[in-house]
Amino acid sequence: MQNINRYIPAEYRQNLSKYKYSGVDDSLLSKYVLGPYWTKLVTFFPLSMAPNTITGLGLLCVVFNLLTMFYYAPDMTGMCPSWAYYSFGVGLFVYQSLDAIDGKQARRTGTSGPLGELFDHGCDALNTSLEVILAANAMQLNQSWWTVLSHFLTLGNFYLSTWEEYHTGTLYLSAFSGPVEGILLIVILYFVTGIAGPQIWLQTIRGAFGLSADFLPFIPEIQVNHFLVAFGTIGLVGNIATAFQHVIKARQDKKLPVAPALVGIAPFIGMSFIAYFWLNASPHIVLQHLVPWILYIGLSFGYTVGLMITAHVTHQPFPLFNVSFVPLLFGAFNANLPAFGLERLFGSHMEDIYLWSCLAFSVAAYAHFAINVVNDLCDYFDIWCFTIKHPKKVE
Repeated sequence: MQNINRYIPAEYRQNLSKYKYSGVDDSLLSKYVLGPYWTKLVTFFPLSMAPNTITGLGLLCVVFNLLTMFYYAPDMTGMCPSWAYYSFGVGLFVYQSLDAIDGKQARRTGTSGPLGELFDHGCDALNTSLEVILAANAMQLNQSWWTVLSHFLTLGNFYLSTWEEYHTGTLYLSAFSGPVEGILLIVILYFVTGIAGPQIWLQTIRGAFGLSADFLPFIPEIQVNHFLVAFGTIGLVGNIATAFQHVIKARQDKKLPVAPALVGIAPFIGMSFIAYFWLNASPHIVLQHLVPWILYIGLSFGYTVGLMITAHVTHQPFPLFNVSFVPLLFGAFNANLPAFGLERLFGSHMEDIYLWSCLAFSVAAYAHFAINVVNDLCDYFDIWCFTIKHPKKVE
């Protein structure tokens, strides 16, 4: 009987040996600036250090940034001292650098494989939500629907990229991508915040550039922070078009129907609408409890894309539903009962407790997934996750 704790069924385990990473990076910044820097940087790490350890150290930098923010602004609404915002920028840049060289370290040490792909994507998925919290504080979006929108946009881009990789077998980074140029823009945002203070993002576009009311009247009276979030929707639309183009072409080249692949977008769209219905019926979550909400959704998202990457490297069917959706469905169901003339099963006070319970559930679910998959891959390849079990022989 199959072990129910396994996320990789026995009949798919042999596909792990067939996995080979494929990536395309069209970024000129990566090619001419960051690439040479990354190539030099990796040489400072000993060959005895496992690639996943490097990736994990990068994520710890971001976690340190988050703890710093919680110390000064536990509800995400206060302002941190200037040095804290500088540290956010440094921490994110360090994360990007270490995330970029883990693959190079894997090739140096002869430890390339699907474990690195899974671990790398897992850290990236978690970092996505953590940076939303940090950036929302830096730009003074605070606990608002604007922060909810920014979270949706960043998760949407990540989900699209993972969905695209599953169906094409290749991770595409465009000439302007989130992991490269997008991260550097956020690093700059943190440094600008450190220099000028978070209040700089509360100015209107016109005020920031000193434009009179009659000059270029088509420019809207919108705050800079809101404009930046709204501008992010353009990036999502562009990524949707590019991802669809790549997936459709890949399916046609393999002479496979396109429609089944497009169904893979449905889980993210469906869960996004359900999340909206819950928040719309319980707006106090947006205004008072957005931090546990983002952490809960972020961990559930990490679990979801983790299953997608696992399916990718093992050639399993695309995962359309998973256990992380259940608390979200129930929360939205309870919150919207009054719309049907029924009383809620529990009120707002208990709903707050339920939200924290959802966060605890997502932590347990993600930990269960990560531990089981990492142990499964380590057992299959006879390797260790954070240390190198079989050092590469020097010829």
